[in-house]
Amino acid sequence: MFDTPDQILRQLRAGEDSRAEFKEIRFGERGVISPNTEDFAAEMVSFANAEGGTIFLGVDDDGDIVGVPREKSQLVEQWVLNVATQNCDPPLRPQVRREALPVPGENGMSIIIVTVPRGLFAHCTSGGRYYARLGSTKRRLAPPELARLFQERGRGYVFDEQQVFSGAVEDLDWNRLEAFFGRSPRIPWLDLLRNTRVTTRDESGVDRPTVAGLLAFSSDPARLLPSAYIEAACYGGTRLSSDDLVHAERLAGPVSDQVDAGIAFVMHFMNAGRPAEGKDVYDIDVVDEAIVNAVAHRDYSVSGSKIRLFLYADRLELYSPGKLPNGLTIEEMPYRTFTRNQLLVSFLSKMRSKRTGQVFLESRGEGVRKILDDGEAHAGRRPEYELFGNELRLTIWALRR
Repeated sequence: MFDTPDQILRQLRAGEDSRAEFKEIRFGERGVISPNTEDFAAEMVSFANAEGGTIFLGVDDDGDIVGVPREKSQLVEQWVLNVATQNCDPPLRPQVRREALPVPGENGMSIIIVTVPRGLFAHCTSGGRYYARLGSTKRRLAPPELARLFQERGRGYVFDEQQVFSGAVEDLDWNRLEAFFGRSPRIPWLDLLRNTRVTTRDESGVDRPTVAGLLAFSSDPARLLPSAYIEAACYGGTRLSSDDLVHAERLAGPVSDQVDAGIAFVMHFMNAGRPAEGKDVYDIDVVDEAIVNAVAHRDYSVSGSKIRLFLYADRLELYSPGKLPNGLTIEEMPYRTFTRNQLLVSFLSKMRSKRTGQVFLESRGEGVRKILDDGEAHAGRRPEYELFGNELRLTIWALRR
């Protein structure tokens, strides 16, 4: 990007932006003392967690060249590489080069250009801080932003295992916990909840429910996770119009109840106004699989977005918040297993539906293929997955009569 002196000087005149940062270098008896290692690591991490960028060393905040003494250039280069490998996690591999540019009143000065590529992973500083570049500044990532970054870059941060800071153990439903774990566990309850990651301790030693713990074992998770419910609506026609709205309902409660309520909603309305001919409009097992997948694999870090279930005269549409994780594509979905919410999935794989008596999830990775193949066999038209920004839509077509 900055291959010639003219390109470099143009950027210095333009100032800092989303791809360029200026840093003046100061030395002490033992080497570089400013910027300090944590701050410089934060600058590199912020570029790596965004789209990459360039740090100009020997340039002040106004874009004026103050330079780096040539006899200390090697020292600075080694310092940069040490910070990149020892103070960034995972380590970064920036490109470092010297550029001789005119410095007013100085001889033997140069600047050092550090190019940081876009990272393959989510990177943090050795102090455990995650940043991303936003405009001309770095910004520390909030938990939802960090979760999305990990899902995009495919490293081990799992959002549903994070604690809900505003929650407490009292927000869990003990009847549900006893139904799942038994009334008389062999170890104290709090130890059991911590061991199974239903709860975790915060920095003050207070037990807090995890996201998955709240979703699975709270009678009202949406009180603390406001988007954790299904918005269901039935329309008499084929378009999203309030004129055609037959019924709308919010399906809340723990995720197990949401799934059963979603199935009940579809079963109640799917054959309305149609003559009974011995075959339902939808294969209810396909609908069951679709709703379970949506609840289990949606991105709960996307605030303000809930699962939406819309029933039309000719189709069922199910919207699930979140992009596909770990580089997965629509075309690969039938053939690759993917689990965004590993802890929640582990709970659902042991919980049983009140409707069927069967566990909600089995770990065979056949759910998407079942939806596509059985949905097509039932209705004569293959269901369709489509991605719209941060939302995945599944369309299941109604049986034509």
